[in-house]
Amino acid sequence: MLEFNILLIEVLLILSVFIIIFIYSAISAEMLTSLISLLIFLILIIPFYILLERLEILVYTNNLENVTFFKFIFFYSTLIIIFIGSFIVIESIYLFGIS
Repeated sequence: MLEFNILLIEVLLILSVFIIIFIYSAISAEMLTSLISLLIFLILIIPFYILLERLEILVYTNNLENVTFFKFIFFYSTLIIIFIGSFIVIESIYLFGIS
């Protein structure tokens, strides 16, 4: 159960880092900040999905797949990642076009 809690905390922590990156990138309008945000996003996306996959395996082995909290985490984390990724990419393209 300890591994389960640690994985859940890690997933939520990386998801919060993604949200902080999004907010920081949305507030600033510099090209360097946007590129650094995109780079950090791309670096953290692979460990995030690895942790999410491990968490999903633990949820299924502990017979918790019917708990709606985990369904929300798996579904909405993917939606958040798609939204933040598309925003940062579009912002980078827009800033390259302006400069």
